[in-house]
Amino acid sequence: MGKRNKWRKSMVLALALAGGLLFNTTQPTEVHAEETSQQMIEKKAEIDAQVKKLQEELTNLQKEIDEKVKVFKQVQAEIKEVDASIVETKKRIEQRSKILSERMAAYQAQDNTVGVYLNVVLEAKSFADLMDRVVAVKTLMDADQELVDQQEADKVSLEQQKAVLDEKQKELQKQFQELQQKESEMEVKKAENEAKSLALKAQIATKQEEERLEAERKAAEEEAARLRALQAATPVVQATQNNSDGDGQQPQKIIVGSGAGTASSGDAISTAKQFLGRPYVWGGSNPTSGFDCSGLVQWSYKQAGVSLPRTASQQYLATQRISAGEARVGDLVFFSYGSGVAHVGIYLGNNTMIDAQNNGVVIESLDWWNQYLVGFGRIQ
Repeated sequence: MGKRNKWRKSMVLALALAGGLLFNTTQPTEVHAEETSQQMIEKKAEIDAQVKKLQEELTNLQKEIDEKVKVFKQVQAEIKEVDASIVETKKRIEQRSKILSERMAAYQAQDNTVGVYLNVVLEAKSFADLMDRVVAVKTLMDADQELVDQQEADKVSLEQQKAVLDEKQKELQKQFQELQQKESEMEVKKAENEAKSLALKAQIATKQEEERLEAERKAAEEEAARLRALQAATPVVQATQNNSDGDGQQPQKIIVGSGAGTASSGDAISTAKQFLGRPYVWGGSNPTSGFDCSGLVQWSYKQAGVSLPRTASQQYLATQRISAGEARVGDLVFFSYGSGVAHVGIYLGNNTMIDAQNNGVVIESLDWWNQYLVGFGRIQ
């Protein structure tokens, strides 16, 4: 009996110890799991809030761009009104010029203008007839003078309208440049925010998701770094092109090559020329919507079987750098207004390019644009 009791006591003690150990190891694990779950919920909420904030930054930047688009379109509309006024004023001047020329021809056939009118008065057959003729002559003379006065007034008005048009064109160019710079800023901000967002999401991802997000994050960070570096870059020609160095010398002239293009560049140029005269449309990338500068380049080359990215800065990164002297027909030419690549055109040779700018799709000289020139890029 004594041995049996001892054995029972040993078993009870062992079971008690085992139960205590089991209790002590299980309970903290459950508490720890609960705490981890709660922390993960809080962490996810915090990261979601940060991702939302990043998105709000982009939304606010887009609102700024939208406002600038409105101003740009308003100035475009004002220019159309001024253009229409100029056309009407010129038409009135031309019509009066014709009338006045006919009058002058008639006067020159006589000795002088007074002689013509005097003959009319002297041919009166009675006093009443004389009065009628005097009134008629005065009316004609007044009418002639009114024509001359109107002509002078319209000429003054035309000069004023041209001055207003010139100011509106300058304002349109300014808005055009600001829009393009904002787009460049938006591209950098998008890339940076994408990388940040992926890094945040990776913190609450499963193991499988982590690997995918990590790869995407690295790619996004590399793209953001490239765009950020491009944004900070100083145009290579700007230093030598801005007016003079203070010694009164003329700015250095850029010598640009004019080598023959490829078959695909020829096709792209032919496509782009189909849209000459089309108005500039912010964000436009096809014939239905219209074109902005990079949209015209992308669409034209797409029709020639060449794929290019959407924005001017991305197209700059996607092309091979070449010197101005090496440039040939079909190469892309890039410009900056001081903060990142913001404008692009297709080089046509002979110091000209086709591009979509504030006045629409045009062929123009590089002379004025040289002050903003960043460089040339060859499509590979």
